[in-house]
Amino acid sequence: MTFIPVVNFLPFGYLMEYALRLSRSGDGELPVWQDFSLLELFSSGCKLALLLLGYLILPVFFGWGVSEVLDLLTFGFLGVAAYLPMGIGAFAGMFFFLSAVRSYSRDGLFADAWRIREVATLARQASRGLIFPILAFWGLCLLAFPLYGLAFFIGALSLLAYSSALFREIEKDS
Repeated sequence: MTFIPVVNFLPFGYLMEYALRLSRSGDGELPVWQDFSLLELFSSGCKLALLLLGYLILPVFFGWGVSEVLDLLTFGFLGVAAYLPMGIGAFAGMFFFLSAVRSYSRDGLFADAWRIREVATLARQASRGLIFPILAFWGLCLLAFPLYGLAFFIGALSLLAYSSALFREIEKDS
């Protein structure tokens, strides 16, 4: 389902509902798909897609633009290294995306996910604990590229579970 445009909001909604459930109860058990209505999954999926767009896809596109300019200015001599800004955007954007999901799931207010200063503070606090899981997520997405939808879903599911536990520990220690 993650391959089909518009229908992919349903798995996104499942991911968001899973993150909300993790935040509320701390229970990592996967909910049954039938626990949610299609409208509930679709609306939650739209929220997750907006967070993906704002915190992950825009930094990747910005990095891609910088990479293209860098490639143009160096006449292509840098080769693949010219696309490092795009990779940095994807890597750094995931920290912000996970922090925004946590900000939203903490009290259920979607506006909290767009408090950039709060999200950046949360991302900075969790950065050491998220480096390797984010690298593993992108590695999974690259290795399973022909099945990118399934790889993204499984990777995001595990990354949301891990980051939720990490953020809970950070908040408990504070």
